[in-house]
Amino acid sequence: MNVEYKTFNMSKRKLESQDVVSTKKIKSSEEDQVKIIEPKWKNFELLAEETNISQKTARSLIKLFEDGNTIPFIARYRRNLVGNMSPTELSVVRSQYEDICSLESKFQTIVKNIEKAGCLNNTVKKSLVSVKSMEELEHVYAPFKPENKQSLAEKSKVLGLDKPAFNILNNVCPENLQNYVQSGKKGLESVDDIEKGIRCILSSFIAHDNEVLSFARKLRTDHYFMIESKHAVSQEKTKTPKSKTYTGSKDALKYETYFDFKISSNNIKPHQILAINRGESQKVLNVKIEVPDFIFSKYNHFCINKFLKGPGSMERSRLVKLSIKDSFDKMIKIIIKREIRSNLKKKAEKAAMEQFSKNLKQLLLMIPVKGKAILGIDPGFAKGCKLALISETGSLLDHNVIYPTKRDKMEEAENVLTTMLREYKCDLIALGNGKGGRETESWLSELIKKKAFFPLEVGYTVVLEDGASVYSCSPEAQKEFPILDPNIISAVSLARRLQDPLAELVKVDPQHLGVGMYQHDMKKKLLKEALSEVVSECVSFVGVDLNTASQCLLKGIAGLTDKRAAQIIEHREENGPFTHRKELLKIKGIGERTFQQCAGFLRVGPITLQEENSFYRDSNTTKLDRTIIHPESYDVARKLLKKIKLKEDNIGSNEFIVKVNSILPTLNISELSNEFETDDEVLKLILDALGKPLNYDLRSEYNFKPLFKKGVTRIEDLEVGATLSGRVNNVTTFGSFVDIGVNVDGLIHVSGLKGRSLGIGDLVNVKIRNVDVGRKRIGLELESIQ
Repeated sequence: MNVEYKTFNMSKRKLESQDVVSTKKIKSSEEDQVKIIEPKWKNFELLAEETNISQKTARSLIKLFEDGNTIPFIARYRRNLVGNMSPTELSVVRSQYEDICSLESKFQTIVKNIEKAGCLNNTVKKSLVSVKSMEELEHVYAPFKPENKQSLAEKSKVLGLDKPAFNILNNVCPENLQNYVQSGKKGLESVDDIEKGIRCILSSFIAHDNEVLSFARKLRTDHYFMIESKHAVSQEKTKTPKSKTYTGSKDALKYETYFDFKISSNNIKPHQILAINRGESQKVLNVKIEVPDFIFSKYNHFCINKFLKGPGSMERSRLVKLSIKDSFDKMIKIIIKREIRSNLKKKAEKAAMEQFSKNLKQLLLMIPVKGKAILGIDPGFAKGCKLALISETGSLLDHNVIYPTKRDKMEEAENVLTTMLREYKCDLIALGNGKGGRETESWLSELIKKKAFFPLEVGYTVVLEDGASVYSCSPEAQKEFPILDPNIISAVSLARRLQDPLAELVKVDPQHLGVGMYQHDMKKKLLKEALSEVVSECVSFVGVDLNTASQCLLKGIAGLTDKRAAQIIEHREENGPFTHRKELLKIKGIGERTFQQCAGFLRVGPITLQEENSFYRDSNTTKLDRTIIHPESYDVARKLLKKIKLKEDNIGSNEFIVKVNSILPTLNISELSNEFETDDEVLKLILDALGKPLNYDLRSEYNFKPLFKKGVTRIEDLEVGATLSGRVNNVTTFGSFVDIGVNVDGLIHVSGLKGRSLGIGDLVNVKIRNVDVGRKRIGLELESIQ
């Protein structure tokens, strides 16, 4: 993701500022001069505290963020400054820093508002400078927020009841409410009206008192509350099946677990929160939070001690106690419930976002199937199955449409498929998992069993087709295949997803890839940013060839944007292939800063083996451009090569790699770092890169690989207790979904994981726990990971 780091400059303070509570002048929108105070913490101190990193690391990270460095760049080339933090850890820290910047900005806005209201006294200042979260800041600000002019408290103040109300609260003097009665004036016609108005004012004041709000917040955080959901049966009785809010539909059965559900707020799981929230929004569920009686007892005791100190009349005591009860019932209880729901929602969304990001990363880093022709099948019924056969390099060789689910066309479908596979000697099929996929899979399995493709030993794998149709209608797809049916383009995409998952999946908006949990309930902007960041991390760390990469791949590289990627493509088309990394600096809009961020993730070398010898005749070319070594470290790399008596021209050869790896254990990294005036992490990265083949693909280090099949089982044939093998297709907080070759993925509930953690693409052995054919549900238990 190409992050806009301008937000990090929200902080107007320097890191070195030593003031605990300082004041300064800034201009308001009206050009007035307003005194501003500052929190007693510095942003690097709060960042260190919130993320459990050292203050030194926090300082370094803030500086790196504010200088516009991307997470992939920091994680690979600035390890020494951030304690070898992983991209995931860096992402968490940056998110926390963004929150701190937002807190600083909101802090200053609130201070100005309170200052303008003339309420910025020492007590308020003391409370303000101590806040460390947005929630705490809102609590401090709550008493000073302008009330709704239509509120009962404000209406009562307009009637002149604020004076007697505060005389009673502060025990200034006895009040005779009869003195305020005005016949014929609404709200003042009787003593009961006067009392109601005074109670409205007092309850509002009590509920907005800073100490009261802080105590209420403590009650919420120190105790748990019961969350209950029920089937919205009342709506089911009153709505017709045609109504959008009808809850008797099959869709409502998705929430059957929550029709009579009760759980404490500290035990509820993220997926349960998201399910309840969605069920409530669809009017299938009614949700409520129980606030136990003891919460009011504690609140009541606190308020009585605060507002009823000292002597006073029984009438005053009665009014204040009633106002305390009103404040709790009408405001505090609502605040507690709202904050519980809000915090639970944030917790669930964060968990869902993290799980989605993890799933996406594993999907993108699936091991590519290189060097093979692949047939993609986009299944369907009425429009048939679309076939697209691609070459080893991904170019379209042939395409067709067959109807294997229609009896009168099955033989024709078999002949067409067999002819295509044999003609191009293709023995691998990528079958989409969409509508008609299972029926096509059964047909395909039968063909394999009867050896219809002999002498070819054909295998297939089911490929997630989420987003394929979206891509097939995109401008990029239309540009590559201007006259091809979008349905055929979808089949091409499925084949390419198997051949090179990363290169193909980056063409699709991550939200459409279907490997998350309730992702459509997430805020689109935040989800898109988080997932784009994962794409950037994966694309950057795998690296791309500057001379062959598509615009979609290039824009995923750290530091590059869609516009810069287009400029690179344009330069390549006008001037021919790049010969070295620094040639990027010739492109308008790519300066030193952008080059620094992206260069290490872009490889430059000959496109074909035939060009290998002639390519390096140019004095600017170097095999270092085909490694992960950053150009800023080339001088160090060359000093190291001279030290260990190896030649730059031989980088990547088997003899070179063997020599580097044999020398590595004998080297003193610290001594060499001092000698070359660099740091240990840079030197380790250089040695690691020199010890691997050119254009090394880190995806080979992962275990996420396709599951190839040569047969299929029906759900009706499954038996409880049987053991099967499968591949993990999706991971959620409540369990993992596994493709075991039947018409629905089975679920390994967290209780059946035996403490193990799974990722998308993992190959597993599972035991059948239970089977519900009617509802198409399969319960699994993990036996082992292959």
